[in-house]
Amino acid sequence: MIFIHAKKNFTISSTLLFLTAIACQLTDVTFGPVKVWELMAIIIFPLFTRKIETRFFIFITVFVLFLILSMIKASYTDIFYFDYGGLKSKYIISIVRFIELMLCIIVASVPFNLARIYNISLDIMVRRFINYNIIFTLAILFLFIADFTLGTNVVSYGPSHRLRAFYVEGGPYGLFLSTLFFLEAIFFKRKIFYAILLVALFLTQSKAGFASLAVFFFLIVVYKYPLLRSFTRPRNIFRFLTMVIVGIAFGAFILLKVSEGYINELNNISESLNERGDDPSLVMGRIAATYIGPNIILDNPYVGVGLGAYSLVRNDPQYRGPFPVVSTWDLTGLGGFFNLLIENGSIGLILFILAIWKYFEFKGQHLIFAILFIIPFIFGAQLYMVYPWFYLGFYSLYRREHYE
Repeated sequence: MIFIHAKKNFTISSTLLFLTAIACQLTDVTFGPVKVWELMAIIIFPLFTRKIETRFFIFITVFVLFLILSMIKASYTDIFYFDYGGLKSKYIISIVRFIELMLCIIVASVPFNLARIYNISLDIMVRRFINYNIIFTLAILFLFIADFTLGTNVVSYGPSHRLRAFYVEGGPYGLFLSTLFFLEAIFFKRKIFYAILLVALFLTQSKAGFASLAVFFFLIVVYKYPLLRSFTRPRNIFRFLTMVIVGIAFGAFILLKVSEGYINELNNISESLNERGDDPSLVMGRIAATYIGPNIILDNPYVGVGLGAYSLVRNDPQYRGPFPVVSTWDLTGLGGFFNLLIENGSIGLILFILAIWKYFEFKGQHLIFAILFIIPFIFGAQLYMVYPWFYLGFYSLYRREHYE
């Protein structure tokens, strides 16, 4: 009887972790207006979420404040809000983004609840999560070979067949792969898994993925050697400050290199627009946002333009400058922190940073989980992308194992 019960628990927990892996791999796949992972967070995950970790209410409180500030801003502004209709309209889009952020909290609660209900350790949970993602990545690589051979675009795009899997493009998919590599390097160090992830990452041609991987390599080296590891302990004040300064300088250098192409493009934007004014990669996405975003921030420095509202206000003539009006949905692609500054202003960004500071302990092994959560939002992941929040859930379990 005990054996049957244990087998049932194993099956349920494994199924849930498999579904979270699928959710992270299919983050941009939708059924109508709803993403696959959102459907799971609405229909499946709540069935196994009996408790929200108390410390998650730090983020919930911040999200509620985001929504309130967004509604106030939308009510008292003369900014032109483009109306795409349905869920992509003024006021509604802020409510939608708020709901997405709350669904991220539900996903983040999965590891904590799996541990409570089925008594699964963090080590086992991470191992299964990585294993399922490796299986999925192998399937994607098989489809990529078919794409390359047959000239199709199931998991790739462009003349070079850039791998995107089931993400919108290669950049964010490569960023996700880099986080899986870091998890594997910290927990298990299986060389065959390294090889699979690096091959897939190389095929994505993701600058964000390569940049985040460089940061993760830096951390891996730090944690490999005891002397360097001592720099991660705040009580060693001078060493800790040295690591922070070096880390910031290293990160700034990488960000500069990643954005170099966008800056060069903007320096010749008039000429580029004359030559490629109908090129979506130029008039939308990161290049356009690098120009439009700062204009929005300067005009709305404190509370921004509202959750999700960048896509609605980017066509305002005072912000888009020489860029043409676009009639399709456009996102910045420049990461959650930059997006926060646009949509919720300096107040929103400070609130979110304070929530992170309050939730994490920035020392020793804790720092690994903090970086794993923060780095994707710096290098391109939107705040409502699900996988950083699942890593936040891993940290909640790490705290449970070390403090209870």
